[in-house]
Amino acid sequence: MASLPKNKLAAASLTLGLIGWAIYLLQWCFDLTLGLLLAAFTAGTSAVCATILDVAPFALWLAGIVTGHTALGQIKRSGAPGRGRAGWGLALNYFGLFFIVIFTVVIVILIAGGVGVGILDKILPSLHQ
Repeated sequence: MASLPKNKLAAASLTLGLIGWAIYLLQWCFDLTLGLLLAAFTAGTSAVCATILDVAPFALWLAGIVTGHTALGQIKRSGAPGRGRAGWGLALNYFGLFFIVIFTVVIVILIAGGVGVGILDKILPSLHQ
């Protein structure tokens, strides 16, 4: 009996999730180290590269979610192996998307609430006198 071919979309979903997380974590390391120095020397023009690297994981995770669900549908119809890869890919991609959405909401709430102003008032009360 011939074995069924493995589902390539399941592998793609897992790969997109892993690459998305790698880019996301490397972007944080870049921003906190070399990115600050590069921004100072290029007067902020390096922000274009940083913006692309900020958006890339989001796009990869969205594509990974689509390929993961498509793979699960194909696996359900054909019975091909790859359910585990599709599941792990979906977990990585959904967690990444969830993390970015929550992070963005928290940042917006902090900015809108003026947290920075409140902290400065407590640390440097003499500025307002």
